[in-house]
Amino acid sequence: MVCSISSFSRLPFCLVLRYIVPCFFPSGNRHAGKPGEKPFRPFPVDIRPGVWYTSPTKPHHPKGRLLMNYRLIALDLDGTLLNSRKEIPEETVRAIRTVCAAGKTVVFNTGRAVSELTEQIALLPEVRYAVFASGAGLYDIRERKYFGLHAIPAHQARRIMSLARTKDVMPQIVLPDADVIQASHMEQLEHFNMGVYRPLYEKAMTLVPDIHAFAESCREPVLKLNLYHADPAERILSRRQLETRELELVYSEISSLECSAEGVSKGSGLERLCRLLELSPESCIAVGDADNDIPMLRSAGLGVAMGNAPEYVKTAADRIVSDLDHGGCAEAIMLLLHAGSAS
Repeated sequence: MVCSISSFSRLPFCLVLRYIVPCFFPSGNRHAGKPGEKPFRPFPVDIRPGVWYTSPTKPHHPKGRLLMNYRLIALDLDGTLLNSRKEIPEETVRAIRTVCAAGKTVVFNTGRAVSELTEQIALLPEVRYAVFASGAGLYDIRERKYFGLHAIPAHQARRIMSLARTKDVMPQIVLPDADVIQASHMEQLEHFNMGVYRPLYEKAMTLVPDIHAFAESCREPVLKLNLYHADPAERILSRRQLETRELELVYSEISSLECSAEGVSKGSGLERLCRLLELSPESCIAVGDADNDIPMLRSAGLGVAMGNAPEYVKTAADRIVSDLDHGGCAEAIMLLLHAGSAS
């Protein structure tokens, strides 16, 4: 087919100038740009707060508008719902109550165990469901019922704990109704880069004298194993040593390696909850800031990354909001009511 620039006369001039003209008048490697210039990208991603863009994982989202009336929003906790002081800002509480009063659904989607959600559950009775342990389980808060549990295979749990014996790590065993760590590690939380969680751990953790002896005798399903490393670089090696098709391995916090069963993620947990509620994932918004949030950002109809998220997490999302200390979560929640007015 023969084309000329006049063939594109009906296109906006800015698009012709930016994308079409370089095709007819290339200048060497057009992706490289001139010295001192940014590389040319045919479909640039603008990852600033409040900016819409086409996600490479969900190209059906046209830049600048939403596709549907969203009915549910799934919120990560640490780095998203909670600010840097591990509190839920008042404006976020108001936003949740506003959208729930309008008939929308808000759920927690967190790497935490249910035992670590006591304060949030008490503050927000409007929230009925939680996806917990990074998608390994679902919890009906009103009925106090666990369901949809996906445990790590027993032989893989033993393998993870055997590796933990050889490293300077704090293992955390997540069970359906308990979150277990070794008592002596409570005195070393800062050493394992988890000092900010001390108040929570003092309230929520089940302490045992020997975590390895506990693991060997435990007969409950192990939903998740966290390995908190003293040296963040060491978790890269741990991941390489543990990689297998039977496990999902994800980084979280400063130095944690989350170990879950094959196919388990915050995204798969959200999808299972959607089936229970007879909703499509496309009717959901997911909000997060970390590596373990990426699957749910991709599974949801609209993925929203917090302004404090790393750049690679932002590129998995469809929209970026402000950070955890400047109303980002409340901004995302209100998209449930104002989706149609986004521009």
